[in-house]
Amino acid sequence: MNIKDDARNQLRARRRAMGPALRESEMAMLAGHLLPWLGQNAPRRTLTCFLSYGTEPPTGPLLAELHAAGYTIYVPICEPERRLSWTRWFPGVAMARSAVGPIDEPVGERFGPELMAEIDVILVPAQAVDENGDRLGQGGGYYDRFIQSLTDPALRPKLLSIAFEHEFVPAGHFPVEPFDQRVEAVALPSGVRNLTM
Repeated sequence: MNIKDDARNQLRARRRAMGPALRESEMAMLAGHLLPWLGQNAPRRTLTCFLSYGTEPPTGPLLAELHAAGYTIYVPICEPERRLSWTRWFPGVAMARSAVGPIDEPVGERFGPELMAEIDVILVPAQAVDENGDRLGQGGGYYDRFIQSLTDPALRPKLLSIAFEHEFVPAGHFPVEPFDQRVEAVALPSGVRNLTM
């Protein structure tokens, strides 16, 4: 097992130990800080958000709040070869099992990197984020590949991760490789930290 996998396993165990009530409570506090931040950083009110599963910060209530606040929301679709596409999410959207993972995804038209010209902010999942904006993901590399493909600055939305409080860590807490893509901010229960802006 490599150092990154060991760090992921420790973080996953800590998320499990939090229990559903604490995860939901921390996520509600986080959302209370995130929505004002989006008000300042998402002028077109368009963003992407991941559909949480397992012990990830639960995004279901956040998605409903964003929709109610008038945001246009896209969620990631896992494609073969660890690629991402995007489709619209709204309450009641039809869902189907992913072709490549144990999650349900919305049914609808799929969009590629060209969609990013319309997106203000990508909410990037993370196991941990350090004070430099380096992110430890799930290990699949989906987001790193997608973000790396956005070579035109005009097509690169702001990147913000969502994490529980203990998952914001000092630099050097986990290994960082050249392929890893930094986020510009992290939303925590205590507030939003701007990191690389």
